[in-house]
Amino acid sequence: MNNTVRKTRNDVVSRPLLPQIAQETGRVLAILEDGSLRVRAASGDHDARRAVSCLVAAELDDVVLLARTPLEGAFVLAVLSRETDAATTLAVQGDLAVRVPDGRLTLAANAGVDLLSAHEIAVTSSAVRVHAVEGSVVLQGLSFVGDVVRAEIDRVKMVAQTFDSVVERLTQRVQRSYRTVTETDHLRAERIDYTADKVMSLHAEHALVSADELVKVDAEQIHLG
Repeated sequence: MNNTVRKTRNDVVSRPLLPQIAQETGRVLAILEDGSLRVRAASGDHDARRAVSCLVAAELDDVVLLARTPLEGAFVLAVLSRETDAATTLAVQGDLAVRVPDGRLTLAANAGVDLLSAHEIAVTSSAVRVHAVEGSVVLQGLSFVGDVVRAEIDRVKMVAQTFDSVVERLTQRVQRSYRTVTETDHLRAERIDYTADKVMSLHAEHALVSADELVKVDAEQIHLG
């Protein structure tokens, strides 16, 4: 391993030294179509590219740190000051990855946090927690796949044009139940069992009870008419 390190150091030493870089401050005069900047400095006007390490996108009239190289041209290394209250924008070319190998990443803002994308936003984690006073979700389509859903809700109000559900077993325990069907109510089942502890009332303008084999009415008193 020592031989490898010694060889690498020798290679670095044997390489020709880069020309000296001249640095000076300047002011942004224009933002060109290709994303480069026209900067006015004491040495003149220069068309400069933003350095890879300069994440803050420069705006007009910003005071920047300019580096001039004989081979690569001019680069904007940093945005030093800005006279206006314009928002600060972090911009890069291509993909951007932020990694925190041994810590926690926190994004905090007093006024709000916006996540914008023209394509997909993916969240992958062992657990997701959302805490908010109010929430609003607007989706054209929603697909959910899960094993268990637990919810504790004080009030639910839902308005839908069509509601379809397919379940193997449905169990409900309610204290009071009210349902209004304005047109038709259909129920198809192999067996139906209704039990009321006190009173069961069936009323209609026309009532029809029929069976293929047997109709039985059993009570201590039966009143007809």
